[in-house]
Amino acid sequence: MKQKTMKALVYHGPHNISLDDVAVPQLQKDTDVIARVTISTICTSDVHVFEGLSQIVKPPRILGHEFCAEIVEVGSAVQGFKIGDRVHCPPLSFCGECAMCKLGRVGACQNAGGFGLFTDGCQAEYVRIPYANNCLIPIPDDMTDKDVLLLGDMLATALFGVNNAEVKVGQTVAVIGSGPVGLCSCLLAKKVRGAKVIVLDKIQERIDLALKAGVADIGINVQTQDAAQLILEATGGKGVDSAIETAGNSQSFGMALQITAAAGIVSSVALYSTSFELPLPTLVFKNLTIRMGIQRIQGIPELLGYIKDGTINTDFLLTHQAPLNDIIKGYEVFGAQKDGCVKWVVTPYENK
Repeated sequence: MKQKTMKALVYHGPHNISLDDVAVPQLQKDTDVIARVTISTICTSDVHVFEGLSQIVKPPRILGHEFCAEIVEVGSAVQGFKIGDRVHCPPLSFCGECAMCKLGRVGACQNAGGFGLFTDGCQAEYVRIPYANNCLIPIPDDMTDKDVLLLGDMLATALFGVNNAEVKVGQTVAVIGSGPVGLCSCLLAKKVRGAKVIVLDKIQERIDLALKAGVADIGINVQTQDAAQLILEATGGKGVDSAIETAGNSQSFGMALQITAAAGIVSSVALYSTSFELPLPTLVFKNLTIRMGIQRIQGIPELLGYIKDGTINTDFLLTHQAPLNDIIKGYEVFGAQKDGCVKWVVTPYENK
């Protein structure tokens, strides 16, 4: 590559990020590729890092983990990919060789290269992708980068939560939190699984978006309405068959336990920054099942099929777009949920 430096969004410590000139990444192992980032987004977990809520990110670190890219350099051990290929990549690269990977638990890879966490991320002009053979997802020629942008994180996380909730046709499922993962959970529960979806949030604008997009049947504002009573009325007094918790706080988790019917399932895909107590008597006497965890990339081929055949479409989530030049503004707007921002899309840096 001729280009030696690039623009990148660098985390220097809590509440300290800047768009810096840094070295273009180089191949470190023969299983790496270097790719030019064609599109990326800002994620809530990026904001958590910016706010100092993550203890695992050590500055300086280039942030970002949701992206599509074009390969510009290929390691000698990488097979099936070449320069010029358009690819998508999940947030965590995995080795495929450790004990966890061999058990199929690639999300717990002992050598994981989490973008923006353990290795430099994608909010930059170029990115190094470790373990490329395992992680790269070719983008079909008849699909745009934007079509698959949310595939490996938001959608994969939502599918994991929906599967853990065992959502079935005709059931009633509550989705608590209507951020990007919550809205993707609504989308999959309704459009793929055929469930009746009730979305709960404290931001009316997000609730209205879910209803307008047709991914929820009922919207409940937990700040202005009696959510538990409305759930009982909507379910004939029994509660929802399952609840998918995406908000990540004690109040939202407690709500999930309260509104789920006896012998129901509470599925959480949220990130929690603090610990809290659980009402164990409620769990025992209601025979509730609780399942938690982060996204699993095994669902990506299934999701790609739903996107390709038109079953799901995430365009309604991509509310804002600007070049890498404006990414700090993006953190301000997306982080504070200003101007109806659901996802801030980052396009390549523009030389002005």
